[in-house]
Amino acid sequence: MPDTNVPPPVPPQPPQAHPALPHPLRKLTGTEKAAALLLAVGAENASKILSHLSEEEIRAIARSASDLGAIPGPMLENIADEFVSLVGADGGIRASSEQVKGLLEKILPTEQVRQIMSDVRSRMNEAVWPRLAETPPQITAQFLGKEHPQVISFVLSRVSTTASADVIAHFPAALRNEVMRRMLTNRLMTQEALRLLETVLRDELLLKVARSSGQDAHARIAKIINKLSRKEMEEVLSSLAATRPKEAEIVRNLLFTFEDIAKLSVKTRTTLFENVEAEVLIPALNGVDAAMRDLILSTVPSRTRRVIETELAAAAPMSEKEMEKARRVVADMALQLADQGVVDLSFGEE
Repeated sequence: MPDTNVPPPVPPQPPQAHPALPHPLRKLTGTEKAAALLLAVGAENASKILSHLSEEEIRAIARSASDLGAIPGPMLENIADEFVSLVGADGGIRASSEQVKGLLEKILPTEQVRQIMSDVRSRMNEAVWPRLAETPPQITAQFLGKEHPQVISFVLSRVSTTASADVIAHFPAALRNEVMRRMLTNRLMTQEALRLLETVLRDELLLKVARSSGQDAHARIAKIINKLSRKEMEEVLSSLAATRPKEAEIVRNLLFTFEDIAKLSVKTRTTLFENVEAEVLIPALNGVDAAMRDLILSTVPSRTRRVIETELAAAAPMSEKEMEKARRVVADMALQLADQGVVDLSFGEE
């Protein structure tokens, strides 16, 4: 007889879904993640993996890898964790078509590599125009401003009217008018010339923008630290420098404090203090040394200067916290005006 005391079998439990890993900059597709890992593990290991894939799978990964751009270290670590794999890399990776070609040449015949790379490069060129429309207009305008107006008019005719208008707004009036006139009579471009133009835009503009994307994390950290008090700021930077000195130096160079106002040009200081109320400037100047106070007051309108000097002479003692808060407001205004393109916060000679 069967043993009735035997408990019934436990039905298999479905595997628990792992929580989605955060992607600090952008979300990658599965193929892009695979491409990133292949590039990270090096040519020798990647070629062993690729040799087990079909041509269509290799073609898909090659397309994704060539268009991958910069992958920061933290994102690569997340991808590695997601694949339950260890990728020992302090930094990120940056893909290029030549890097992909080098991997393929280790496992495929030359003609097959040529066909795949031809397909990859064609796809990369097709992606130029939507990526160009997403590039900050001031960067695109700076790049195109060095080209002939006919080239500029053709490029802008290939993107959306909104993106085109944003770029044109950054041109000097004479160039803007010339480009608009030429856009009325744009002619068709040969396929060979079009491919050449797309390659130049991709290599000279879009890839350089992609390389700079790694600075986003540093800029974000700098904006956070900029909000802290001077003491807190130094504590954070010291802690960061103890573990990541190079990263700390990059962040430090992106910071802007009240004391940095002394390094700005007279023109920039004048514009800044035109946008700062006297009620804020009075506590900000309270307690600063005479040289710094005179430097700032020299760029303040004379009437406002007299009011501030009178108030400072009769001001009651203030707490360090009050003065620090006012100085942070002034520094934040400088950063805001810089973001708007009103002032230039680069340090230089007077």
